[in-house]
Amino acid sequence: MRLFLHAAADLLLGATCPGCAAPGFGLCAVCLGALDVPVRAVRRHLGVPLFAAGAYRPILAHVVPRYKDDGALHLDRVLGLLLARAVAAHHPAPGSVLVPVPSRPGAVRARGYDHGHRLARVAAGAQGLRVERLVRRRVDGADQEGLSRRERAANLAGSMQATFSPAPVIVVDDVVTTGASLSETVRSLTAVGVAVLGAAVVADADYR
Repeated sequence: MRLFLHAAADLLLGATCPGCAAPGFGLCAVCLGALDVPVRAVRRHLGVPLFAAGAYRPILAHVVPRYKDDGALHLDRVLGLLLARAVAAHHPAPGSVLVPVPSRPGAVRARGYDHGHRLARVAAGAQGLRVERLVRRRVDGADQEGLSRRERAANLAGSMQATFSPAPVIVVDDVVTTGASLSETVRSLTAVGVAVLGAAVVADADYR
């Protein structure tokens, strides 16, 4: 019911571009054009290459929360295709698998859907790949918002557990800040012998 109400509210009240608030439904042509930029390599301490489709600010800082927290599910495709571009930068071989960073179970219950898995499915479809939930959180953990780089790493250390897959994988997420969630996901996969090609995200928050 909560998901339905969010979607209905977005349809009825959200007749503006989520990126710049111009009149219209969905991202406007100006914002879409601004997001059409080369994929960038992002430096974080993951031990594997990381690519982002673009910068978080200014446009995606409005779009991603609208999608993730406000139930604007019509943004699935545009965000998922941005993620697909970052995935493509790894030149994955056929048979490679996308593994979404697992969201906190409490956050998934509150939202009514798993935004990361939804974006991974769109990206995988665009690249002819598969999605597998190979990683789960052993503990729900605290929300990362407001935590420092060191606190984020400590909050997630050892929190995830992976299942083995013989296929090479790319870890995917919506936004990278410190890289703590991506790093823990990569660690859990390599710990069970999974070959991790790299990681890909929609946006780089350029966390300081």
